[in-house]
Amino acid sequence: MDSGTPDAGTEDAGSGDAGAPDAGGSDAGTLDGGGPPPEASLRITEINPDAPQDLIELVAVSGGTLTGISLKELTNSDFTFTFPQGYTVETGAVLVLHLGGACTDAPGDPASCGQTQPFSASAWDFSMAGTLSYSGKVLELLSSKGAPVDGVPFVRASGEMPSNIVAAVQRLQADRVWDATPCVHDMTTGFAKDRYCRNIAVDWSGLNNASSSVMRINGTTPLATPGNQTQWSGPLPTRWGSY
Repeated sequence: MDSGTPDAGTEDAGSGDAGAPDAGGSDAGTLDGGGPPPEASLRITEINPDAPQDLIELVAVSGGTLTGISLKELTNSDFTFTFPQGYTVETGAVLVLHLGGACTDAPGDPASCGQTQPFSASAWDFSMAGTLSYSGKVLELLSSKGAPVDGVPFVRASGEMPSNIVAAVQRLQADRVWDATPCVHDMTTGFAKDRYCRNIAVDWSGLNNASSSVMRINGTTPLATPGNQTQWSGPLPTRWGSY
């Protein structure tokens, strides 16, 4: 896997396997003793918005500090999470965000929240307030300096979409983190035409329990940026904490 850079404007040409998620041995210090660690580069890789505790997974395509990296939902959930100071991860590390969770791993110890699901001893667990409703959602990942790094829009095949979902999808496109196919919006036609913004988003229809999620695992380069719909699976059995 190409470790990539935080610049979402270039494609990650690496393999589709993020490698073994070896989160152990990392701490808040330097990576090689030669100065402050670089900033980690993350990708959004798994999500379930319909579990008792909403979960979002990310994978580090290159290791480094998490300080100041943020994840935002751009439609109507008012969800923003910023990684706190003190956390450094290795390439391949898996991070799980628990919306409404009750435990956050201590710096240097990815096993400190234990192994009772949905927590994992093999991944970094972070808990925060918030929730995601199961409708249209658009997530964007930003570096500590506010530069767009990754993003993904999700839609359902039926049901009401947030009124600003088109603007949110177009923001990801303008930030060069999602499929640049020009899209328009007409809710009266269903999924009939490829140019509609829903049709270049990830369809997460069918997520109706805590045991399934959609994952970024398809194709030869599933972690490439800009992202696109073909990188994502339909609902599959969840595998939180591993990639």
